[in-house]
Amino acid sequence: MPALLATLFAIVLTQGTPQEYNASNLPKVNGPRPPSYADPAGSNADMSRSTARRGVIDAVALPESDAITDSIIKDKIQGNAGWKAYQAIVPAGQTVKVRLTSPNETWFVLKTANQRGMTEKGMAPHSVTPINPQTTYVNSSKETKTIFFIVDTTDLSAPQVPYSLHVTVGN
Repeated sequence: MPALLATLFAIVLTQGTPQEYNASNLPKVNGPRPPSYADPAGSNADMSRSTARRGVIDAVALPESDAITDSIIKDKIQGNAGWKAYQAIVPAGQTVKVRLTSPNETWFVLKTANQRGMTEKGMAPHSVTPINPQTTYVNSSKETKTIFFIVDTTDLSAPQVPYSLHVTVGN
């Protein structure tokens, strides 16, 4: 934990204070299709959650990449589905890193997907450690790409728990 705090402090010193956004003030966009992985809530998931996880995932657009060089998005999951997506438009050659922080980080999983809910080149798998939800997308193509960061929950109580996404963009 001290190493993480030292790293975050170093980021703040070198990049300035992150811009904070309340996700409820970000524009709603068409979300991705649900990814084809098992519900991380496992056998705890009920029928209402399974039904709510059909169709597209509710999503908001992150600010343009030049505005999110270093930003924090504050949010909490709304509704029974237990997940939410954040659209990022990533210019060619850019890397976007997302780290989720919460009082109950083990209740969250962070994944990256395209509009079809699938992973593609440049998308790192979610963190395998349950206390460090983070992911990265590297756009090595020559064109701008639209991708989604999906916050998913492992516990049915998680929709009531606030979280923050620390988003950094660089080359």
